[in-house]
Amino acid sequence: MSAAVETFTPWRARVLRVVYRHFFDIVFFAMSVSQWVVLWWIFPNVVNALPLVLSVGAPIPIYVASRHLATRSQHQAREHLPMSGWMRAYFAVAFTSLFCGAVLLFVGTLWVSAKFFLSALAAQAWTARAGLAAESGVDVVCHWLANAGLATVGLMFGYGYSIGQQRLKIVRLGLPLRAAPRALHALRIVQISDIHVGQNLGRAELERFVAQVNALAPDLLCITGDIADAPSADLEGFLPLLAKLQARYGIFAILGNHDHYAGADHVAAALRRLTRFTVLRDEQTVIDIDGARLHVIGLDDRGHDWAHGIPHVPYLAATLATIPNAEPVLLLCHRPDVFPQAAAAGVALTLAGHTHGGQLALPRFMGRFRNLAEFITTFDRGLFERDGSYLYVNCGLGVTAQRLRLNAPREITLIEVQAAHALAA
Repeated sequence: MSAAVETFTPWRARVLRVVYRHFFDIVFFAMSVSQWVVLWWIFPNVVNALPLVLSVGAPIPIYVASRHLATRSQHQAREHLPMSGWMRAYFAVAFTSLFCGAVLLFVGTLWVSAKFFLSALAAQAWTARAGLAAESGVDVVCHWLANAGLATVGLMFGYGYSIGQQRLKIVRLGLPLRAAPRALHALRIVQISDIHVGQNLGRAELERFVAQVNALAPDLLCITGDIADAPSADLEGFLPLLAKLQARYGIFAILGNHDHYAGADHVAAALRRLTRFTVLRDEQTVIDIDGARLHVIGLDDRGHDWAHGIPHVPYLAATLATIPNAEPVLLLCHRPDVFPQAAAAGVALTLAGHTHGGQLALPRFMGRFRNLAEFITTFDRGLFERDGSYLYVNCGLGVTAQRLRLNAPREITLIEVQAAHALAA
């Protein structure tokens, strides 16, 4: 569990552990209930005409059908068969209905609260006619809010499934790195992450990503995990395309939690056989750049569950103890939870991924994109600084579960090392 979760009270920490252990079962059940609630809202006369048993128990067969379709899609993936269009459409509608259900729950809570308040007020000061008129007004307002909310969610998710998931953003940063000698100034470090080779990535897409990275002319290229999505990932077909990536001083890759799900040894062996990448699994290497030494440490992925990483890694502490303080360190870790340890030890730059920037985010508000990744880590996306050390969390090139991105475009990050007195761009 992340450091933030570990500080919760024991009962809350236990609840969170149970939630994350059964997270996908909970999501499927919530989607099933939401689909039925949305159907009831849109077709109330039809649903209300059904027997009570069907009205109450309908989410159960929807849940069973959804799990069956999910199992079928996994079987198709193992056979390297594309998911059918109707199945993708069903899961898109089901996932969208989850958020539509949340809108209806929110509006329903407002409606009940307003009704209770008006009833209490009417009992004290109003006539029965005035109370009925006020309650009727509440009904109209809440009905309008619910419909407006459903329309907004539908439009946002329609955009996310179409245009939003195709957007690619190149983020450019200039960072003064701790202990960086003059020879490292203007060094171009490019980061990509969370490629997720699998059903949600096409060959043409990957070729486009590779071309975009190479166009940046990186001196150093870092891939921070989740190269494969699942055991069914077609590494033989996709890694030769990824092997076309180029960087002056080398390409360094680490594994993520999905790579471990796909088989860490299998993925690492395929990378070493089909690409020229340097795969670091709790390993370090030193790059000589015009006489300056840059230490690159790559952590193998580890965590309590699919969501949370470990905030303290003994291997990192032991390795950093062997590196002279005057020499800069670049740390690659899939999950960003280790950043406080890295910053306390003086690591100049930590690169991470895993969060996908939430994949779903609200528009920027007060300088931040509020997003789903905030439920699993403090370091959700973008740049963080602590005691002169930097962390950058990349939003990833791929997607997982749903081919959907909203206010969290696919990302390639270019970091140019600046003089120590420069400010981050």
